[in-house]
Amino acid sequence: MVNPRWVLKLISKAAIVGVVFIAVLYQFVFKSIIFDALGYGRKVQSIKDFNNLQCEKIDELGLEGCEDMWLHEKTGYLYMACSDSQSRVDWLPAVGHLNATGRGLTDRIAVLDTRGPGRLASHIKWLSIENFSGINGDGTLNLHGFDIRADKHTDILRILLINHRPPFDPVTGAPLDASKVGANSTIEQFQTKAGTDKMRHVRTFVNEHIQTPNRVAWMSEDTFVFTNSHSAKVGFRQTLDPFIGGGNVAYCHRNRCKIASSGINFKFPNGLVRGHEGLIYVPTTIDGSISVFTLTADHNLQQVNKIETGFPLDNLSVDKNGDIFAAAIPQVYKWQQSSKKPFDVNPPSAVLKIKRVKKTGQGSGRKSLFSHDLDYVVEKVMEDDGSVLPGSTIAVHDVETGRYFLGGAMSPFITICEPKK
Repeated sequence: MVNPRWVLKLISKAAIVGVVFIAVLYQFVFKSIIFDALGYGRKVQSIKDFNNLQCEKIDELGLEGCEDMWLHEKTGYLYMACSDSQSRVDWLPAVGHLNATGRGLTDRIAVLDTRGPGRLASHIKWLSIENFSGINGDGTLNLHGFDIRADKHTDILRILLINHRPPFDPVTGAPLDASKVGANSTIEQFQTKAGTDKMRHVRTFVNEHIQTPNRVAWMSEDTFVFTNSHSAKVGFRQTLDPFIGGGNVAYCHRNRCKIASSGINFKFPNGLVRGHEGLIYVPTTIDGSISVFTLTADHNLQQVNKIETGFPLDNLSVDKNGDIFAAAIPQVYKWQQSSKKPFDVNPPSAVLKIKRVKKTGQGSGRKSLFSHDLDYVVEKVMEDDGSVLPGSTIAVHDVETGRYFLGGAMSPFITICEPKK
């Protein structure tokens, strides 16, 4: 016969162990996610606190859902990957929106002449597409991150776009349930000339390692790197990514790709960028860090530094001076709310400036940039509760004019900020 006191003692010990386990789990896992990543309880400054800037919402030009931007330094042409905000509620694979029947059919690249005189409305172009079939000949794209490589000697621009195609059966051509199999994402290359209103399709990159692409960065004329933001397109393993990490960085030479970050544990690697000195900067959304890498001779990432920002991060950009700007998300839980109701919820935004400096005490004789003789200073440039800044996923700085351009994947507007005169 089982002794009831022994059973009660066993249950009591199990309960104590369970409570301790939950407490440890909260302290080291959930607490960080709730407060640091999701932003519950985080105080947000108003744009009024940054009295050196004046900001204007641009909501009359049809510039919605502009997840990413790139500035042509020579001319001031601002290239933007835009959608319509409501369609992203249904189709944005990076945040689990996988209703392909509601995907946008009007995603386009906008070009804004930011230095031209007169009203902005007279300086916007939408790039038409040549030589691209899209889905069953419809010519459509579903845009996310992108990068542009400007030719040094001409006005030719080479564009790489993340394109989140819906999935189809390769044999029958019948549409598949994206919630079960994920998106059929590709990387598309186009070519255009600065200031023109057309872009011509060059090639489609399809590879087994292009799984959950988020942002792409040119390394040379025929090589690039990109982030896979998750460990898998869908499924239980993907749901564990915020807790145990997932995602990677891949390197491609044309259609030959490889995982370049084996052994590195990311937590939602997001909008990576290549710095002027050739280093690769990879921000992570969950822990708010930027890992700094060099690319080895065998095309693997070698970490040389890590920058802690204290904010969940989205895309990075680099200005003419080589300074890095990060779109930060102070309260991710409000951004998640806006991803379902983009016209009702305006999530807070922040912009961080990351500047490279020599480490104190280091001599000037060291020549290698790929070492620990460099450090980084992080400065908050602006922050807002959502009333002016657009739930920003990208911030671009123009050194020549001092202006900042901000867009958001879910936002129904973009914002332009400039120094007060």
